[in-house]
Amino acid sequence: MLLPLSGARWLGRNLGAFVFDFLGYRKDVTLGNLRRAFPEKSDDEIVQIARGAYKNVGITLFEIVWYPRMSRAQVSQSMHFDNPDVLRNAYKKGKGLLILTAHFGNWELLGGCLVVEFGFPVAGIARTQANRLVDRSLNRRRLRFGNKVIPMETSLREVMRALRAGEAVGIVADQAAPKENVLIEFFGTKLPTHQGPSVFSLKMGSPLVAVFSVRRPDGSYDAYVEEVPSADLTEYNDENVTELTRRHVKITEDFIRRFPDQWMWMHKRWKHVPPENDRPGKSS
Repeated sequence: MLLPLSGARWLGRNLGAFVFDFLGYRKDVTLGNLRRAFPEKSDDEIVQIARGAYKNVGITLFEIVWYPRMSRAQVSQSMHFDNPDVLRNAYKKGKGLLILTAHFGNWELLGGCLVVEFGFPVAGIARTQANRLVDRSLNRRRLRFGNKVIPMETSLREVMRALRAGEAVGIVADQAAPKENVLIEFFGTKLPTHQGPSVFSLKMGSPLVAVFSVRRPDGSYDAYVEEVPSADLTEYNDENVTELTRRHVKITEDFIRRFPDQWMWMHKRWKHVPPENDRPGKSS
């Protein structure tokens, strides 16, 4: 891409707005999700948040394309961590580190920034893309500064190995889970929710730290760091796994509420709502 980074972001922002305004890809899903999450907001507010979310995804996509041109200095300057010592101290415990994030801000850029800023590689769990060219292109970008990629299909074995070795593992944990998973409240509705991060954390004694990138007006990011409290959950059992899951889902929801246009609302997060937990009159 020959454009400067600022030009790429401008193009991505306008492409996102164009898709929302004229193409309408997953627009109904996005607006339905927002109305479910924020029933108190007006239609104008919902549309404004949705349009902002499309712009964010557009910028993120163009930043990913531009990413190979970024130097280590540019990567370092692009992400400002508010509590870096939380990550450093958690990693120094030597029990492995679970870094939990969401499709928020630029989650792909966050992985490279963690390596550059803290000096330890992060093995990110990633879904293998159906298009092999796209998959290889994405992984080349993810591996550029020393990160590793754990295919979701083999994640259990590889995550356990990495944590035993005292390594850091990144998990994007905000997508819909199959119906048989435990129900955890998210924006007022109990939804099937993946328990993997909590299982790994309690089974291996690894700290679970949430990190969310939030785009600034100048195009750089604030990275908010918050350890998910687990000191009182001393045993690995179903009850504690569910409680730790509830805690990290609540942290994720709180950040989405603070910065709603930074989250990817296009995903069908509410597609497996049990009828007894659904809200009448709300689409998903």
